[in-house]
Amino acid sequence: MIVVGIDCGYRTGGVALLGDGGWAEVHDLPTYSEGGVDVNALMDIITSAGDVGHIYVEKQQAMPKQGVSSTFKLGLGYGQIIGTCALARAPYSLITPASWKRSMNLPKDKDAARRLAQQWFPTLTERLKRKKDEHRAEALLIAMYGKGR
Repeated sequence: MIVVGIDCGYRTGGVALLGDGGWAEVHDLPTYSEGGVDVNALMDIITSAGDVGHIYVEKQQAMPKQGVSSTFKLGLGYGQIIGTCALARAPYSLITPASWKRSMNLPKDKDAARRLAQQWFPTLTERLKRKKDEHRAEALLIAMYGKGR
């Protein structure tokens, strides 16, 4: 059974696929250069490994002091992701950042998720070596959280 984890974004984000036997794959969330999610490419990633058992998506919400334009753009990307999950015909759940991070005892340090993912998935260390790979790492950890539920 494949479990998918998605760290949302409008221009950045990550997608992870976890299978049986420790198999894992990680991708950048496919977006357009002007912003927005490439839903066709996202669907290809989600369905690339076969039968998807469940998709876990990090829940998004408006943040205090975040600009109206930024909030709208993030909401657009989030909606595109949720729509793609529905079209994938797999069950999906929205997971709050606080719940999955707390379950893994992650500190507030932005780089903690990347370091933890490198420990748990040493075969993916090369795909998680840059600071900006934190979105891939978070997608992996979201999928791990979902798999453990």
